[in-house]
Amino acid sequence: MKKILLCSTVLCGLLYADNSSITYGYGIKDYSNSASKINGKIHILDISHEISNHKFSIGYQGDNVDRTVHPISKANRDLDVEKYNAKYIYKANDKIKVKASFIKIIDNLAPTDQGKVYGLGGTYTITKGFNAAVDIYKSDYKNFDVNQYDFSISKGFKIDNLKLKATIIAKKIDIDGQKYGSYSFKDKDYFTTGLKLGANYNGYVGGIGAFFGKRVFTVLDGGTKVQHHAMEQNRTYMLKFGKKFKDFDIVAKYSFQNGKELPENRNDVDTKVVSLSLTYKF
Repeated sequence: MKKILLCSTVLCGLLYADNSSITYGYGIKDYSNSASKINGKIHILDISHEISNHKFSIGYQGDNVDRTVHPISKANRDLDVEKYNAKYIYKANDKIKVKASFIKIIDNLAPTDQGKVYGLGGTYTITKGFNAAVDIYKSDYKNFDVNQYDFSISKGFKIDNLKLKATIIAKKIDIDGQKYGSYSFKDKDYFTTGLKLGANYNGYVGGIGAFFGKRVFTVLDGGTKVQHHAMEQNRTYMLKFGKKFKDFDIVAKYSFQNGKELPENRNDVDTKVVSLSLTYKF
């Protein structure tokens, strides 16, 4: 039913399209040293619409992950996750933008099923191409909450036909609660930093990024994505490359994460994701 409602919303957006875009993405996941996860698939659908000083977007992400058979219970239920997100950005003037975001999580196995993530934030242009942003996120789960505070500074610059944008990010994450299912939290405060560098050269786009420092239940991508499993990530590296055309963009991405599965007390778990997305602009 919810997929049908999402598709209906997308079609309504198409009917009133004016400076809009729709994106479909497909990815594959590979896990190493996980207690139960083997590999998985990702489907992503996003639509955005911009009019005057307002920008609206909605999105869907569906994950299906194959798992090993449990040695005692013999259960081997695959992991099925659906996430729905919405985001609104208002450009107040040439210097200030404000935003609000929302995520709903549906998970057939995790204690964070039916979780909701609320976000508020703003961006201030200090000088042309030099921006500072602050974002606050509240993740509301059944038995605990997560408060996240983001601060970032970005600077754009140009070398001939090469456009670059560098971003420094800091994330403070606090857990308010005692348990994730039967697992009792040992650490409740996390701090991580990140670096991103994006490039555009004659329509070819690329980017690299990394996060350093432990983090958990992290909200990412400006409030449109959240890692809702009890996975304490320690290192994250990201790459992307693509080409922009007049009416569509095509972008390939790769990410690597290393961390610890907290309930299973499983260290050195690698997660690799390769994806391809196509965006149509109209």
